Amino acid sequence: MPSSPKHSINHCPICGDGLCGIRICGMRDDVPHGLVVCDECEAIWLQPDTTAEHQYPDAEEPRCPTCQRPLWGAESRWATWDDCSELGWLDAIVPQLDIRTDEDWV
Repeated sequence: MPSSPKHSINHCPICGDGLCGIRICGMRDDVPHGLVVCDECEAIWLQPDTTAEHQYPDAEEPRCPTCQRPLWGAESRWATWDDCSELGWLDAIVPQLDIRTDEDWV
């Protein structure tokens, strides 16, 4: 699994260890979509709300539940600040959990 998420909405309520980070998927599509993924147990939410129903990808071949592309493949990545803005998910970000890079500082 790649590095830690840049922007997270919560600590994982399922495993208690991971960060629920915003991930962008379907980057080769006209309209990429967002997911919330725990960086430890890989629980997935389709909206930025960890009280909603979650799901798990296949352990041997984890795929996005929306587009069925590899969850950790070249067509997905941890979301940038701009991605979160385009998704309309900025209000869900908990700044104390952020891992910001130079590209995120505007």
